[in-house]
Amino acid sequence: MAEDPRVAPVVDECGPVSGRVRQVVARGTAELLPCDVPRGRRKLSRYPGEDESRWDRRFLDHLYADPEPSGTVRLPVVPASLHASDLGCQVG
Repeated sequence: MAEDPRVAPVVDECGPVSGRVRQVVARGTAELLPCDVPRGRRKLSRYPGEDESRWDRRFLDHLYADPEPSGTVRLPVVPASLHASDLGCQVG
């Protein structure tokens, strides 16, 4: 990242039974920043919910780990382009 901050993260949603396949690609530049626990908690609480006692241990381990030995960082991306595709198919 220090030498070349260009990235292209991809988010895929695949439903083998339904045939649903959707993809979003963001191309742009990223920046390595220190972990921000309050921001990470806000983002994570959107998915597994507010109650941390119900979160998968892996989320908590990364969120609250000492960033030096764990390597946990934040990687915000400034997109130059976004592309969404429906790659689904009919099943059966």
